[in-house]
Amino acid sequence: MKHLRAVEPEDLDLMYVIENDILLWRYCSTTVPFSHYTLKQYIRDSTTDLYRDQQVRFAIRDDNGATCGFLDITNFSPRHSRAEVGIVLVAEAQGRGLATLALDDAWLYARQMHIRMLYSIVSANNFPARQLFRRAAYREASILPAWLQDGDETQDAILYLKD
Repeated sequence: MKHLRAVEPEDLDLMYVIENDILLWRYCSTTVPFSHYTLKQYIRDSTTDLYRDQQVRFAIRDDNGATCGFLDITNFSPRHSRAEVGIVLVAEAQGRGLATLALDDAWLYARQMHIRMLYSIVSANNFPARQLFRRAAYREASILPAWLQDGDETQDAILYLKD
C-alpha cells in the first residue's frame, strides 16, 4: 500500500486540526471537538487490527511521504464481509489524485482482509466526494432520502459500493 500507512504519534497535530474542523462535521458523525489528549490516547491504544477493533485508520501520504489526510475503515462486519470507508485530505493535497490512490490502496487492503464490499455514504451535495468515489470505481447503489442532518436542514445521501 504505497499511499497508506499506520497512524503514528507525529500525526497527532494534523489529526487534531482535521477532527476539529467544524465545517467537516456535516459529512461525518462528529458532534464534539476532540482534545489532544483524547487523540493521543486513540493513537496509543489503536491496535490497527481490523478484526479486533472493527475499524482501522490509515494516514494518507503523498509522493514525498508527507501525511496529507486520513482514511478510515469502520463499521466492519466480519459476518457480512463489508465495511464503510471514509476519507479526508487537507485542502492543499486535494485535486492531485491522492484520494483515488488511497481508495485503491484501501480496496487492496480490504481484499487481503477478506472484505468483499466497501461502501461510503456521501451527501448528495458533496460533489467532489461523489466524483472521487466514481473515479475509484464505486457505484451509486441507492439514494437515502433526508439521511443527513445539517443544522435545521436534511440532506439526501448516496450509498456508494465497491464489490
